Amino acid sequence: MDTAHVTGMSPPLRDRLRAALAPPIATLLPRPGSILEWPSSLLPFQLDGVRVLLSQAEVLLADDMGLGKTVQAIAALRILLHRNEVESALVVAPASLIHQWRQELSRWAPELRVSTVAGTPEQRGFAWSVAAHVFLITYETLRSDFAPYANCGPRRRTWGAVILDEAQKIKNRNTGVSTSCKMLPRHRSWALTGTPLENKVDDLVSILEFLQPNPGGEPVAPLHFDPTLAERHRDLQLRRRKKDVLPELPPKTVIRVLLDLSEEQMRSYRWAEEDGVLELRQRGETIQLTHVLQLITRLKQICNFCPETGVSAKVNDLRSRLAVLASEDHRVLVFSQYTDDVFGVRAIERGISRHGPLMFTGDLSQEERKARIAQFKRDKRHRALILSLRAGGQGLNLQEASYVVHFDRWWNPAIERQAEDRSHRMGQTMPVTVYTYTCVGTIEERIADLLEEKQKLFDVLIDEVSLDLDRLLTAEDLFGLFGLVPPASAARASPRGAQAFGEITGGEFEEHMAEMFRRLGFTVDLTPASRDGGVDAIARRTDVVGIETTLYIQCKNHAAPAGVEAVRALIGAVPPGDAGARAILICPAGFSADAVALAGERGVQLVDEKALRVLASQASGGD
Repeated sequence: MDTAHVTGMSPPLRDRLRAALAPPIATLLPRPGSILEWPSSLLPFQLDGVRVLLSQAEVLLADDMGLGKTVQAIAALRILLHRNEVESALVVAPASLIHQWRQELSRWAPELRVSTVAGTPEQRGFAWSVAAHVFLITYETLRSDFAPYANCGPRRRTWGAVILDEAQKIKNRNTGVSTSCKMLPRHRSWALTGTPLENKVDDLVSILEFLQPNPGGEPVAPLHFDPTLAERHRDLQLRRRKKDVLPELPPKTVIRVLLDLSEEQMRSYRWAEEDGVLELRQRGETIQLTHVLQLITRLKQICNFCPETGVSAKVNDLRSRLAVLASEDHRVLVFSQYTDDVFGVRAIERGISRHGPLMFTGDLSQEERKARIAQFKRDKRHRALILSLRAGGQGLNLQEASYVVHFDRWWNPAIERQAEDRSHRMGQTMPVTVYTYTCVGTIEERIADLLEEKQKLFDVLIDEVSLDLDRLLTAEDLFGLFGLVPPASAARASPRGAQAFGEITGGEFEEHMAEMFRRLGFTVDLTPASRDGGVDAIARRTDVVGIETTLYIQCKNHAAPAGVEAVRALIGAVPPGDAGARAILICPAGFSADAVALAGERGVQLVDEKALRVLASQASGGD
C-alpha cells in the first residue's frame, strides 16, 4: 500500500512531517560516520551519484561499465526507504543479473525485504502480493505479467521508484517490454545503462520516454529528439568515465592479432567465398542485403573452424597463449558470438580442454549460471571461461581474469567493450590485455578495417556512440566487401551526395550541417558570414557534471577537394588550451594530400562525402 493512502493524514502534512523527522541525508550516506551500517564506503564519484539519485525523480545513470551503478542505486534506494520517502520499489533487469541484484541488496541493504517475481503464474502472483520493499523481475516476465487492468501485479501499486537496469533493453519503443516499462505507475524513474545509445538516436529517445513522471501509469506519447529534448537529456544524464574517475585503474590494452588461416581452412574459405559470390551475382536484380549477410556469417564461421576438418588457426594460437599465461598464473575470458559445437563456444572448449575451461552460454539456467561463475572464481585450475557474447557480455564481475580474447568480432563495438569490462572494472589489480583475432585476407580483415574507420569518426564526434553493421553500413559498403555493386532494389536511401550538395549555396550547406549536428544532440550556432574567422558553426554539448565539448566546424561546399589553407585557418580559429575543443572540417569533395597530412598532425577531423553519409545516417536514426 502506498503512503498516499495513510488514513487520517493529508499528503502535504505527511510529507512535511517526514521531512522534519527524517535524519539528514548527509548522515546516511555510505561513508565514515554514517548512522547506517554499510559494508564499505563508496568512492567520491559514487557518493555524488547517490546524491543525484536522491535529489532527482528522473535520472539516467550512464556511467561506464564497471563503475558501480547497481550499488549506487541500491544505496540511494535504501536511504529513501529509511527516510520513508518511498515504501516499495521495482527493479527490472536482464535475467542474468537477477542473482547479482539479490546479492548486492543482501550486502548493501540487508534489512530490506526482497521478493523475486519468477516461476509459474501462481508463484508469480504470490510474489507480487507479499509484503516487500524491493521487487525483482526480468524484462521478459514483466511483459508477461503486465496487463491493461489496474490489479495486475506490476500495476497493483504506485511504485515509489522503478529502476531499469541495462535500460537499453527498451531502446525499441514498439516492443511490449518497452511499453510495459513506460506504463508502470511510479513516482521515480531511474534508468541504468553504460550504453544509452547503441545504434541510433531513437534508442536514447525511448529511454527518455521512460524518464517522465507517470504516477497514473498512463500510455506514453512518443517523443522526438529536438533541441528541447536534447536539453532535457543533459538535465537527466549523469555519466562518468573510468579514465576520469578511476585514474588508479590498471590500463587496458587492445591488441589486434592477425592470423593466417591453416591450409585446410583457407581451402574451405576460398571455395565458400567463390561459390557464394558467384551465387550473389547470379541473383541479379533479385539480390537482397540478407543474402550478403548470410554469406558474411558463413565466411566468419569458417574463419573460426574449418567445417571439414575442425582445424582452427585461432584455437592453435589460443592454445599457445594459454600455455604461457597459465605458467604465469593468469586467467582468460574468451568471447564468441556463436555457441554451437562446430564454430562456437563448445568447439573452443574442446580445442583448449587441457586448461580446464568452463562454458557460460544462454542455455544455462539462472542457477547454473550462478554456479558456473562461482566455480570459475573459486577454482583457479579453470584457466579459461568461454562465454557467448550475448549471455556473458554484461552484468558479470570477473576481475579474476586479466586477459580477454575476442575469438570472433561482433558488429557492434559497444557490445565488445561491455564484454571486456567484465574484467576491466573496479577491483581489478592487474593490467588487462584484450586480444582480437582477425584472419588475414578474409572477410574479417575487411570488416575490421571498415568498422575501425567508422568508429574513429564517432569516437571524435559523439562520445563513443557504437555502430551496428546492418544499420549504419550502407548497401555499397556491404556489397563492396565482395567487389559487388548493389542493384537499385537493394540500395538504401542515402543522404545528399557531393553532386547534390553542388546544387545548393554555401549558406544552405552550412544550415544543412547545423541541423544535422542538432539532431546529433548538439546546440549549434552559425557564425556571421563575413566574420567567421575560419569557423562556420560552433556546436556545444555539456554533460550533467559540467564537462563541455565544443566542435568548431568549417564547411567547404567546393567542387574540388579542400586544401591545406582551410586546415590552417581552422587550426587558427580554435582557442588554445581548451581540452574540450575539437576542430571539424567538412568537404564532400574530399581533401588534398597536404590537407590530410596537416590535419593528422594537428588533430583536425576531416569529414568527406563517405564520412558525411555515416553522420547523416546516425542523425536520421540509421534509416
